[in-house]
Amino acid sequence: MVDYGNLTGGYKNYVMLELARRASGGLDSDNLEENRIGLLCTQLDINTNKQSLPIPIPFSGVISGESTTIALDAGMASKTISLSGIILDQEIKKQNKHGEPVVKTLTAFEIGQLIHSYVDSSFLHEDQNLSKLIVLMPSRVDTDFNYHSGVNENTPLEECPLIPFTWANRDYDIPQTKSGTKLSFGGTPWPEIIANNAEIPGLTGFIQDFSCSFNGAELPSITFSMSFTQASTAISDFINAGF
Repeated sequence: MVDYGNLTGGYKNYVMLELARRASGGLDSDNLEENRIGLLCTQLDINTNKQSLPIPIPFSGVISGESTTIALDAGMASKTISLSGIILDQEIKKQNKHGEPVVKTLTAFEIGQLIHSYVDSSFLHEDQNLSKLIVLMPSRVDTDFNYHSGVNENTPLEECPLIPFTWANRDYDIPQTKSGTKLSFGGTPWPEIIANNAEIPGLTGFIQDFSCSFNGAELPSITFSMSFTQASTAISDFINAGF
């Protein structure tokens, strides 16, 4: 398995929040932990809500004795992820627009406060805007429905390589012309296996709500829950480009 760092109090971390500053480019982001906050999740719920409009066909039951309804598929779906878990003391590594690095260990209370303050900010503040959620998962099969190198049907999960969760389709499933042109029209490509010094696609969007509890019976850890909605960052990209 790829060694991708140790972000949360001695636990290897599979879930991370990423600041917009990291995605804006121009910084040395070889460090997997930089401009990211690790989350120790105990439960993660993924929801895809397909939005199709049912349309009853008038008089269809009169003719056949059975009414008929068709579905108008407009190609729309809302996608959300709900997370819950605990927050521990954590080393935070940041680098701002001017390339000034900072590395400090914050208490669990400070991590909770930090996330609250970041959720309260806007997309104009790249050093505060949590614009990406990364969820790593083990994978056996690549984009062509072949096993990854060194992996087979009996490879234990803990030995499988890691890829980020996305709503992408594998290339094998995407319609293609005879010349090999994919008919995905800009769809998200299937993610590659992560590497220590590589950027991770993750899920772009925004935190819709975040809550944490300071519970004396569970100190020094803090419980949290969060809802993340996938959405395009086109507006912020447009503004950040100087328009």
